Amino acid sequence: MAFSFLSRKPKNEPDAAASFDTAHAGSQLSIAEGMQRAAASSGAQPMQLMREYSRLAFGPGKVSFEDYVKYRLFDDAWLAGADKADFVGSRRNRDLMVEINYRHDWHGLLKNKVASQSYLAAYGLPTIPPLAIYAPGMAAPDEKLLCSRDALRAFLLDERHYPIFGKPVESCQSLGALALLRCDAANGELIAVGDKRLKIDETLDDIEKHYAAAGYLFQKMVKPHRDLMPAIGERLATVRLLTIATPEGPKAFRAGWKLPAAGNVADNFWRPGNMLAGLDFETGRVRQVTSGLGFDTRDVTRHPDTGAELIGLQVPDWEKLKAVAVEGAKALRHFGMIGWDMAATDDGPVIVEANETPDFTLVQIADRRGILCKAFNDLLSRQQEAAAAYVKRVKEDVARI
Repeated sequence: MAFSFLSRKPKNEPDAAASFDTAHAGSQLSIAEGMQRAAASSGAQPMQLMREYSRLAFGPGKVSFEDYVKYRLFDDAWLAGADKADFVGSRRNRDLMVEINYRHDWHGLLKNKVASQSYLAAYGLPTIPPLAIYAPGMAAPDEKLLCSRDALRAFLLDERHYPIFGKPVESCQSLGALALLRCDAANGELIAVGDKRLKIDETLDDIEKHYAAAGYLFQKMVKPHRDLMPAIGERLATVRLLTIATPEGPKAFRAGWKLPAAGNVADNFWRPGNMLAGLDFETGRVRQVTSGLGFDTRDVTRHPDTGAELIGLQVPDWEKLKAVAVEGAKALRHFGMIGWDMAATDDGPVIVEANETPDFTLVQIADRRGILCKAFNDLLSRQQEAAAAYVKRVKEDVARI
């Protein structure tokens, strides 16, 4: 049996486009080889590690061997005393979110970036407004609705719109994202982050092939707060902030700060070279920074691009950022837990995205401790009870029809 550190591309997934990533690249390693490497790294005996892994696999977090290596659960020194039984594996993560966010009729709102951003903006919450939407076949084009390939071409070759960030209307983990700094209309090229030059026709082909059906969204490229740029550069670094429902109302729960590096188009941690910062939840200051997964995991103290010290760096407007997420959770009251991607900008905190099935990987790696705790378990119990009551009401309503 083999496992991969990243999600492998499904058999039916189209080949990666020239302009952007459409799937993760997966690397595989057998359990036998993985256990040998874990033993060599930790100094523990392979059988000792196998017994430990077996306990965790059947424990509350249902940790797979891929999870065991990804979180370095074999490495006591790395975890610094954290309870390994508190870690949740990827499959259990999905199952828990199905239970916690039991109002599945609301999930579609957050899966669609246009719908979710419009909904949150209607409640007065700070979002990044759309610059344009590519929606081929629509019959009512206007300045912001690009209904044909020619309209999309004209938009992308108009220097007034730059810099631009583009992403599919329905996607996750920054797959399909474009970060365009400017255009070279004379040569029919788009200049992306890292001074990568993209042929306009190839980019149009990629967008049409992969994302024409659901649509493609363009926004102005937002820069981080001016106090952050000397340390992290000009690419947006978003905080993944989890909010949970409580009897007293939504509360900020856990957070991890995604830091882009190495010329990556976005800050998602699966992109090689990017980092995750664990934060002091009270102050928003960086306590530790992690790069890589599993056997490639390492501590980082300085940003690899700028050379700036990262430990002690503070997220600007930290309390306000948490407060904005809590207000957003009030507007999305049918969700027990939401994963907010929040950015600190000169204009204050901005909501980049809201996720209805947040991946616990980010906060578990950032903090080097699992997500299971009293607050989480209390949330799960409340949501399970609420789900049962909701199903009962629905059945009663149906019976009266």
